[in-house]
Amino acid sequence: MENETLPYILEETDDFAVVYKPPKMHCVPNKQKKGGSLVELYASLGGLMHRLDFETHGLVLFAKNKKSFEFFDFQQTDGAFIKEYSAACVNADNALPGFPPPPFLPDLQPSPEKPLSIESFFRPFGPGRKQVRPVIDDSKKYWEIAKDQGACYRTEITGISGNVFTVRIRRGFRHQIRCHLCWAGFPILNDPLYSLPVKDEPLPEAGILALRAQALFFTDPSSGEKREYRID
Repeated sequence: MENETLPYILEETDDFAVVYKPPKMHCVPNKQKKGGSLVELYASLGGLMHRLDFETHGLVLFAKNKKSFEFFDFQQTDGAFIKEYSAACVNADNALPGFPPPPFLPDLQPSPEKPLSIESFFRPFGPGRKQVRPVIDDSKKYWEIAKDQGACYRTEITGISGNVFTVRIRRGFRHQIRCHLCWAGFPILNDPLYSLPVKDEPLPEAGILALRAQALFFTDPSSGEKREYRID
């Protein structure tokens, strides 16, 4: 693939553009740092359909006209726009503060047809609300609980190879995959917010968050064909 330290356009049509965002880059303008965001750099491409965390690298989708924007927006609402991620994880025995009991994951080999699901609502957590925490009981009177159309947000584990997890989401919340994998005892390598102490091992040295948005699946707004875009 091209230089992973710089953004680039992977594919462009009359209706949309698939763009690679490198790590350590904001998708949208940041209050503390004006200029240099992906949206500012590619303003001519139209509207950004979804975001990646500052630390996460990978593919995002731009809609280049109103018709496409509305089409993709409906796909996302309908759960037909799928984002696939690759996450290199570590095993951790201890939980960070504020997490409920971890979810039960059967000892099975997941696949896209039979994924392992992690589900929860979310609430902000910590100084400056920089982190989130899963919420499994929405009757609790938290100051704020995020819901996905009134239901839980879902992270689907569709494959595990060694310490690398392949996961998919249809509608996402801030830090959803990072938080869900940490909750399950598999924090992502080099995560500055959700790293857990590993038994008898020091935390890994700071580096690039090992989370990559590696594939997008959606329907072409003009042809109606199924599209898949992927990076290695």
